[in-house]
Amino acid sequence: MFNFKVVYDAYKKCIRNKRNTLNAQHFEANLIENLCTLQMCLENRSYRIGKSICFLTHSPKLREVFAADFRDRVVHHVLVEKIEAYYEKKFIHDVYNNRKNRGIHSGVKRAQKFAYRHKEGYFLQLDIKGFFYNLDKNILFKQFLKDIQKSDLKDKKEILWLANKIIYHDSTKNFVFKGDYTKLALLPAHKTLFKIPKHKGLPIGNLTSQFFANVYLNKFDHFVKRELKIKGYLRYVDDFVLFSDSKDRLQEAKKRIEIYLKEQLSLEVREDFKLKRTTQGLDFLGHIVRPHYLLVRNRVVKNYKHKKAQFLDYYESKRGKVSLAEINGFLSVQASFAGHTRHANSYNLMKNIGEIDEEKYIRLICTEWSADGGLCKR
Repeated sequence: MFNFKVVYDAYKKCIRNKRNTLNAQHFEANLIENLCTLQMCLENRSYRIGKSICFLTHSPKLREVFAADFRDRVVHHVLVEKIEAYYEKKFIHDVYNNRKNRGIHSGVKRAQKFAYRHKEGYFLQLDIKGFFYNLDKNILFKQFLKDIQKSDLKDKKEILWLANKIIYHDSTKNFVFKGDYTKLALLPAHKTLFKIPKHKGLPIGNLTSQFFANVYLNKFDHFVKRELKIKGYLRYVDDFVLFSDSKDRLQEAKKRIEIYLKEQLSLEVREDFKLKRTTQGLDFLGHIVRPHYLLVRNRVVKNYKHKKAQFLDYYESKRGKVSLAEINGFLSVQASFAGHTRHANSYNLMKNIGEIDEEKYIRLICTEWSADGGLCKR
């Protein structure tokens, strides 16, 4: 399981979106030596998890993130690559986070199909209260152990050893904090790994946490589909939706879901659930989903408008003397927004908001640099 090719392939997958990070560059500076050392540590079980980077995000709300060191991210890919194909056969079709050929846009399109199928009916939208912080590590590992022992996978002992190490690792014991440390005090006690029981919680920000979320909720997904017999069901992490032509059936399903989650998984649903007619629109994954069309959520539009205004104000304040990296930084935000809206009925939205002309701003910079005798390279 831990031969050099496995570790090298995991590194190649890990580096795809991390090449410009400082941790990745440090790892690559002595790539072969670092990969060989990591491979030997895994093979002889002397591997120790390194420091995490802890920081706070503010969009859409204050959230604590523990990001693993690049070396540990490689190990996460080693584990997930080994077990992913096996679990794909166990997961239901309609789980859309952290899976190949799934994702936000696939989930939204599927939600619209269900909405159209039940256009005269209702939807029930629920999400789990503090999911990643209330997830019980003992329940998770017990289920994982049972799954792996029943599987036909090779290297079961190595898989279980590595999964145990990752699941039970306490990120709060070895970390570097980036940002204003005093803002940690603003987090509610149930929304930080520093204040919850040590047998609970997985760090947000790691590949394995996202994957183990699906492992943890897999039996619940089958419960909704097989026992409650709700065909119109889909989930993205801890946000899930049920469709039916019967409001009473969804109300009964909600009661049984609450009991199941509490008794089997030690979880609770948030109180602000939604039970509405499908025609009223489902607010799901950044979109408003209706039977016949999709809209982009207002908050997504407002965030983009704010970032666009910030960039234009900054550009004017610098009298056009901004770097290509700064322009391209915003253009990547614009491209992301355009990609998001492209999946919705957004012609009028994009027409009204407008896009920044990339060539216009780069030409202005080139003119300035040429006047100063410099070179303009993109």
